[in-house]
Amino acid sequence: DAFLSSISMILVSELGDETFIIAAIMAMRHPRVIILAGALGALAVMTVLSTALGLIVPNLISQNVVNKCAFVLYTFFGCRLLYIAWRADPNASIQEEMQEVEEKLEAGAGGQGRMMGRVRRILGRVCTPIFLEAFVLTFLAEWGDRSQITTIALAAHKNPYGVAIGGTIGHAFCTGLAVVGGRIIALRISQRLVA
Repeated sequence: DAFLSSISMILVSELGDETFIIAAIMAMRHPRVIILAGALGALAVMTVLSTALGLIVPNLISQNVVNKCAFVLYTFFGCRLLYIAWRADPNASIQEEMQEVEEKLEAGAGGQGRMMGRVRRILGRVCTPIFLEAFVLTFLAEWGDRSQITTIALAAHKNPYGVAIGGTIGHAFCTGLAVVGGRIIALRISQRLVA
């Protein structure tokens, strides 16, 4: 149950998301294998951290409060997605969002250039700059994302191993799809349909 809930949640929330678009754009500029490895590494780390947080939170806060917070978060993100779908132009593609993400990539991840510069210097001795850029951009884009918060909530209620494995496999599928044919998919699927 935890595995299926986690994998389906990731598949629904990550297709067309900012991390999907980052992987698609970077894969058009750099070797796909390196981008896939960097993005998947960041997403796997984020999934494990989120799952761990989901295990810790119920120990700090009562189960009743955790359940209420999870209900509020699920409701908020569900209503937000419905609002986005309702307001979106039915004929619009994700092209505008792709352009926005592309501008962020050009501008050094939207104001996080200094932090990325420090991280690059430290980790640049171990990893290639392209791998590191894919890892850091994906990690920063995923931080506080709806899939991260939902992973935390799922891990608080369900088997954490199933949540972590399902989330990682879901991310691997979405990121693989983005790396292989993300631009084609993003240009053909409407933002309204994704929402």
